[in-house]
Amino acid sequence: MEFPLANQTRSWFDFAQAGLPYLAATLGVLIMLICIPLVIQWNNEEHYQIVEFPNGDISVIDTTGFHSQAFGQVFTYPRYVDTYLSKSGDPMSKESSRHVDTSVRVTFNDGGWGFMSNHLKFQMPVTREKRIQLHRHFGEGGEAAIREAIGHHLINCLKNTGPLMSGSEHQSQRKAEFYQVVSDQLSKGLYTMERVKQKIERGEKIDGFGDDQDVQYLTRIKRDAQGQPVLAAVSPLTEYGITVVQYNQTDTIYDPDTVTQINAKRNSYQLAEEAKAGVEKEHQKLQEVVEKGRLAVANVEAEQQKTKKGILVSAQKDLDVKEINQREQITVAEQAVAVAGEKLKQVMTELETSKIAVKIAEAEAKSLISSSEATRAKLDQGGALSEREQMLAEMRMQRNAAIAKSIAEIPSPRTVILGDSKSRPGGAGSSTNETLMNLIMLQQLKTEGRKGP
Repeated sequence: MEFPLANQTRSWFDFAQAGLPYLAATLGVLIMLICIPLVIQWNNEEHYQIVEFPNGDISVIDTTGFHSQAFGQVFTYPRYVDTYLSKSGDPMSKESSRHVDTSVRVTFNDGGWGFMSNHLKFQMPVTREKRIQLHRHFGEGGEAAIREAIGHHLINCLKNTGPLMSGSEHQSQRKAEFYQVVSDQLSKGLYTMERVKQKIERGEKIDGFGDDQDVQYLTRIKRDAQGQPVLAAVSPLTEYGITVVQYNQTDTIYDPDTVTQINAKRNSYQLAEEAKAGVEKEHQKLQEVVEKGRLAVANVEAEQQKTKKGILVSAQKDLDVKEINQREQITVAEQAVAVAGEKLKQVMTELETSKIAVKIAEAEAKSLISSSEATRAKLDQGGALSEREQMLAEMRMQRNAAIAKSIAEIPSPRTVILGDSKSRPGGAGSSTNETLMNLIMLQQLKTEGRKGP
């Protein structure tokens, strides 16, 4: 006899027994899907991760890709963080307060104040020790807590720098100094400030009353013996190895009194600039008059210099002409002296030659006279010569006597005719006789030429 309820129970048991492997497989898959995120974790290039393992070990993941988590807890930090303390809020915030005004109020040394908007970009630590130290302090709050801490430090730097100057000074000429001091305090730490008394010269006393000096209290950075700022607190950025990459002071909204002071200062500056421009304009007019006077004087001086130059050039030209003429005259005189010298030498040479020729002629005349007298003596002694030979001898003697007389009457012959003894037979005697005859004939021709026909 069969029982329906027992059969139904048995069928469900068989079905469950048959589907148990499938159920186990499904559960296994579900468990693996649940455990995979606890075993393997992914890290990208923009972040680094710190893993706390169940056994207490800590690992810093600085590479991109999958890494072992081993059921540890993973904390992800960005490599670079942007912090905004601005009137327009934090555009990076995902909360509803992203457009809330977070600008910082800074009070200046004259009591004025202004709301400053700032942007700070910093790099998270790069060493393992600094990353772990930062994680110990801000692990619970994460990136938001780090931003808040850095923002508070920036606020302290801004408020600590404000008393160094007045609001109008900050607006007009000391923004760069303000920025530099804040930037240095972000990296190094808060500076110690001190208040000092400074005397300002006001001018001379009036009728012996009043003081010629004003006393003003100023706030300045306290410095050590080496001139370095004294730190009041160390920067948390240095403590955690955080590096400032970029810092900007984007805008400053001043209080109404400071704006009025700035406007008054701007107006006075504009009035001063207008007065300065007027003075400069008058100065330009004066300078123009002076320049015109200088130009007129320069023109007169130029004309005088031109006239003077013309006179000097003309005088120099005349002087050069006179020097050239003088040189030419000297040259002509030197040439005349040279020619006269040459003529003198020639005349002296001719004179010496004439003297020699006269002496020779006198000697030859004496020789002829002696020869003639000897011939005559022979004729007187011999008597054997014929009448013809006697007459020829007489004629030769008379001729020789005439020659000798003519030679004696010649004071200084200007022309000497010399014959070549070798070209004629008869030797030197024949040449001398011929020479003397030529001299006589020349003298007679000159005499006849003077008498005329």
